[in-house]
Amino acid sequence: MYKPISLFIAIRYLWSTHLPIFKKIITILSIIGISISTASLIIIMSIINGSEENFKKNVLSFIPHLIITNKNQYVKKTMFPKNILKFNNVEKISDFISKEIIVQSKNNISIAEIIGIDNTNYYNTHNYNIKNILNTLKPKFYNIIIGKQLAKKLNVHIGDTVKLILLSNKKKIFNKHMFKIINIFSTKSEVDYYQILMNKEDSLNFLNYSKNYVTGWRIWLKNPLSLNINTIRQTIDDFILLDWKMQKGELFKAIKIEKYIMLFLFFLILLVSVLNIFIILTVYIIEKKNAIAILKTQGLMNWKIMLIFVIFGSSNAIIGNILGTIISIVLIVQNNFLKFFIDIFFDETNIPIIIIPSQVFLINIFSVLLAIFSTLYPSWNAVQLKPAKILSNE
Repeated sequence: MYKPISLFIAIRYLWSTHLPIFKKIITILSIIGISISTASLIIIMSIINGSEENFKKNVLSFIPHLIITNKNQYVKKTMFPKNILKFNNVEKISDFISKEIIVQSKNNISIAEIIGIDNTNYYNTHNYNIKNILNTLKPKFYNIIIGKQLAKKLNVHIGDTVKLILLSNKKKIFNKHMFKIINIFSTKSEVDYYQILMNKEDSLNFLNYSKNYVTGWRIWLKNPLSLNINTIRQTIDDFILLDWKMQKGELFKAIKIEKYIMLFLFFLILLVSVLNIFIILTVYIIEKKNAIAILKTQGLMNWKIMLIFVIFGSSNAIIGNILGTIISIVLIVQNNFLKFFIDIFFDETNIPIIIIPSQVFLINIFSVLLAIFSTLYPSWNAVQLKPAKILSNE
């Protein structure tokens, strides 16, 4: 006899040419449904993975992940809390000079943020794609580099001068000075709308900071998404601790919520397809009750009979998963085709797509397990049939 017999019988049932047209259609629709849901889940997860990576690259690369300062935003360098160095997640720490100011050109006026640049925080500016930034921003020359969108709003170009105005706490003019624009940076992130880079010594003079005093310390983390601010806050009780989530937390939460909603919607599609498997298997067992009774009288064990129908039912999910995975990978690799359809609905073609193999594996495993669970109850019912009662009617 062919071994394993359960697999042999399941394959014969699966590829039987005597299935009615209606059942063939339901089987095909079930496979198509699983293929679509699997492909959709993989594509959506890949797009959201890309969005998260894009968020880290284009947002978190240009803002500090943590800021340590005091109530006045005016602190002596020697007061740096050294306990922060104990955390392994810390990648880079630098003191900084920063302040919100008003920038005025001949054509417009806007709110901006100045950042003092020197050797200690040059690392933080490598993403701005500006060559020789330290040599360009020399002290006492009062030169600045501004964001592309801010320059557009002010209607200024390289070589133009703008007036920077510093307000006191009472909203009165505290200081003002003319600065020359020597370069314009473009990061394709929101810092293009408000940041102004200047030499650190010039920023100290403009803000009337005393020597060895700074606004605070900026900290970059190796993995900002795993930030636990409460643990860090306990080590620096005398300071104010600000994290990136206070500025961008809502945006990141929106990405997460969108991810879970999309997963839930496509899970429902998958669930409907799996229910089709349940229905097909239930009907098929009713039709094959005579064959089941004969197998039982021939001494075939109950678990082997169950295995026949588990293999028969879950094979649709396996075929659907394989097709769905292939379709999703082809669409992602040929992303111009995918972008064409997304552009119709979202008017956006710059879609970052990142496939994580472990996610693809988990999606396929989850889909197959769900299909297997859907076959257990009908398969269990199959072995509960009484051969004597069924065959007595023949």
